[in-house]
Amino acid sequence: MLHILYGSDSFTAREVVRQVLDSFASDSTQVDTTNWIDGRTATQDEILQACEQVSMFGDVRRVVVDGLLSRFGKADSRARGTRAKGSRKKSPAIGEWEDFAGRVRALPDQSLLILLDGEIAKTNPLLDALASSATVHRLDPPRGRDLLKWIYDRVALHDGRIEHDAADRLASLVGSDLWQLHSEIRKLASYSDGAPITVAMIDNMLASAAAPSIFMLVDAVVERNERLARHRIDELFQKGLSAGYVFTMVARQLRLIALVRETRGRRDEDPTLPGELAALQPFALQRATQQAERYTESEVGHALKTVLEADRAIKTGTLDERTALDMLVTSVLRSAAA
Repeated sequence: MLHILYGSDSFTAREVVRQVLDSFASDSTQVDTTNWIDGRTATQDEILQACEQVSMFGDVRRVVVDGLLSRFGKADSRARGTRAKGSRKKSPAIGEWEDFAGRVRALPDQSLLILLDGEIAKTNPLLDALASSATVHRLDPPRGRDLLKWIYDRVALHDGRIEHDAADRLASLVGSDLWQLHSEIRKLASYSDGAPITVAMIDNMLASAAAPSIFMLVDAVVERNERLARHRIDELFQKGLSAGYVFTMVARQLRLIALVRETRGRRDEDPTLPGELAALQPFALQRATQQAERYTESEVGHALKTVLEADRAIKTGTLDERTALDMLVTSVLRSAAA
């Protein structure tokens, strides 16, 4: 039996692999005898021999090969959309692997072979040769309504509940990174302790986790230090935080700066801080107050507008995440220097 799983959704791929392996497990033993093989270097003889090898724990032979298909064509985003309509590029020869498909079909019924891969080229000769005799799963991260459904289902798996606005916020902050979403949902389900997960819970938990890096980024921007600001953007991006998350946190800090400026002139009449500022920790209020000294009212307004425009560019597909982040830094720095 042959299963082929490929695509950019590595989280779901690993779950499907486990489900397939479990469905093909031997009843005679609880020992996991799955053989994992590095497909980037394996020969077809090594793969097939692993499938045919008799296990001392039972008759079922389970083999997972990771990265084999990409040897015959990795995805190339530069080539997308360049092929003429109605045409099909001829698959290149696969050399010594020409008879691999036939040998896989000849494997005994007690053998399970799973080929696991990430993004591959639209034309992949090995996939073409194997597809007719395989169960093929193309796995891409859910988006839009599908992403919201995934969030609801995953929260339910952790015996939790989530409000609609909270699901929207979580999707906006984290995006389609299912690994990070899974981690955050697990923490939120524990944090909520049976109560519905709310927007406030999400903001508090995610903000506290990213606060040091976000504050460093905001500090670099308001202090007109472009080099440091771009360095902080690199750090956040490499950690896997979505651009939407960065935009939300930067916008939140800019709103605090605007609120500090707005209330400054009224403190003699009413010394009470508005709710959002009063809820801040002393160090956070002090930081926002110091940063407010560096911005005029028009600069804060322009900076907030820039964040919204960059966020909108991501959601509409006008810009990729990295370009939008660079645009954010450049535009906010210009607004501060105006």
